[in-house]
Amino acid sequence: MRREERIMKELMTQPFDFQLPRRQVNLDFHTSGSIEQIGAEFSKEDFQNALRTGNVNSITIFAKCHHGYCYYPTKIGTMHPHLNFDLLGEMMDAAHEIGVKAPIYITAGWSALDAQQHPNWCSKCADQSVSSVCGCLTEADPDQPKPEDSWINLCLNDGSYAAHIYDLAREICNRYEQIDGLFFDICFFIEACYCDECRRGMKAMGLDPEKESDAKRYFIIMHNQFMRKCREIVAEKHPNANVFFNGGAEIHKPQYHNNQTHFELEDLPTSWGGYDKMPLRAKYFSKSGKPYLGMTGKFHRAWGEFGGFKAPQALRYEIAAMMAFGAGCSVGDQMHPSGKMDLETYRLIGQAYDYARVIEPYCYDAEPVSKLGVYLSRNQEVNEGVAKALLDVHEEFDVITDDVFERYETVLIPEESILTKSAQQSLHKYLKNNGRIFLLGDSLLQENGPMVDIGCQCCGPAAADVDYLYLDQPALKPLIRSPFLMYRPAMRLEAQNGRCEVLAEVVPPYFNRTYGHYCGHKNTPYNMKAPRRPAAVRCDGIVYAAHPLGTIYKMYGSEYHRRYFEQLLRLAYPKPSVKVSLPSAGRISFVRQAEQRRYCLHLLYAQPAHRGSVDVIEDIPPIYDTHIQLRVPEKIQRAQIFPAGDILPFHQDGEHVELKLPFFQMHTVIVFTYGGN
Repeated sequence: MRREERIMKELMTQPFDFQLPRRQVNLDFHTSGSIEQIGAEFSKEDFQNALRTGNVNSITIFAKCHHGYCYYPTKIGTMHPHLNFDLLGEMMDAAHEIGVKAPIYITAGWSALDAQQHPNWCSKCADQSVSSVCGCLTEADPDQPKPEDSWINLCLNDGSYAAHIYDLAREICNRYEQIDGLFFDICFFIEACYCDECRRGMKAMGLDPEKESDAKRYFIIMHNQFMRKCREIVAEKHPNANVFFNGGAEIHKPQYHNNQTHFELEDLPTSWGGYDKMPLRAKYFSKSGKPYLGMTGKFHRAWGEFGGFKAPQALRYEIAAMMAFGAGCSVGDQMHPSGKMDLETYRLIGQAYDYARVIEPYCYDAEPVSKLGVYLSRNQEVNEGVAKALLDVHEEFDVITDDVFERYETVLIPEESILTKSAQQSLHKYLKNNGRIFLLGDSLLQENGPMVDIGCQCCGPAAADVDYLYLDQPALKPLIRSPFLMYRPAMRLEAQNGRCEVLAEVVPPYFNRTYGHYCGHKNTPYNMKAPRRPAAVRCDGIVYAAHPLGTIYKMYGSEYHRRYFEQLLRLAYPKPSVKVSLPSAGRISFVRQAEQRRYCLHLLYAQPAHRGSVDVIEDIPPIYDTHIQLRVPEKIQRAQIFPAGDILPFHQDGEHVELKLPFFQMHTVIVFTYGGN
């Protein structure tokens, strides 16, 4: 075993002597070299007062920013020209003095000064132009307006710039006695680099720089090498420090998960991923065995916004939602160049974190209860669409991160899912043991043929550009008595001698929309006289929907599509673990804390409104008379609302528990304590 592999194996298996703090702030300080008197108003007392006001137990502080400047005396980098003291060290000491952790931020992928002084450190596109984001120009008139969020990408593929980051990290680790962690930012913003160093490295590895697939493969290999070396540098002096590489905490980037000590799920829901991105990611990363945080910001829009404030009720909702799904919390802020903390920001954060302290006992060290497992598609948009549909119908679900299906009563397999040979074998065994499957779209056809037998023949992708759904079969309620548009066509099915039950039908259009044949502004109308095909079928323990319902709901969000999805789901999964009578914007999380012998049901309600370019939460109306049904094997002894503390009456008949919650606003958790079976 090579030395680096041995070291990393030790790093990956050693226990960390820390618990990841769960009320964090990530403090940016991307500060122009043109601004003077940097940190002139910083004081230990002001900094500590802000942290106390914010109920913060960890704050990520800055060593190097996107402008390329360092905020401590450095021999490796360039200290900000208008800073005359160790601002990083002062912040660290102030935090540690009051028992607050202070991990250190280092920009990695963006550094304007380094890009200017070392053009060879810049990442290159395949055409050899400099890689940049948001229209950043390498040469521009000084008075030309600069777009927001525009930076040059630097190459981290374990070359000369990466060596600079190693030296910087080593200098920081040697300089300070207590390092709680290092946060490396902008590590995976691109997927390939074609700079001279990378092209030489690819050739030396036997890869072809002209092939995009080879360039991406090289990027993954070398970025993991970068991560490993950073971990080694930190562990040499600070073995219990956490290390995180931002941008790698994504479901669709598993190649960057092993080298993280924890995960920070960055999502500013007002303007980035929306309010439903975090639950799916939280369910996925809860299986990693590592701590994970949700990350939002105090900003109205996004990072780096001076003077922008999120409404306090929105921030409180976001914190409660992170915790309901088992995530610790991190709120982004940006310090003013003067070094003075904005106490209004920490007053708002403090209100949210004050609530977090109250509900914290009912959020962590819990396991999922749901017996519905979602197998992840290779397409993240599909995963988000399926998760959105499940969240909107208040269906608790678990994410499958292995090929073990037996723990679930029903497995949902979205479109664009590819199962390995071993996964298909496990699935067939699962079906023989009375397992159930809810299968969508083209996932039916795997590389070696149909995934399962659905009692009818699949003839491949549809020839139509769109089609229509018609519901007149007894198993499903007629949501609307006309064919309704599905936006994306179904796979072509042919029924075979009644071997399956047809649940819905496809009505085709007269023709595809072309210049030779078109009708009106958009899609061609349906042809009721044309032959129909099955749109959904049921065969033994399998419910199959031929449409890509995850894609359709993600892109179009029609209530009819969701209600159709829900009806099919209920045929495949007839006994959910929990049912609630919330409006569609309500959210639930149902978990068990086995050690405390209790279940915790989190209920959330807020209605984001789209205003301008952002989604905002302002009005949070009260919710009355929520009917709740649970399915649990234990005898429930007490149902109590937190944080209110009220005891709720309930009725239990076998494994079925029913009760009504008279009132809640924004968030509450009902704790169900149980005794023996």
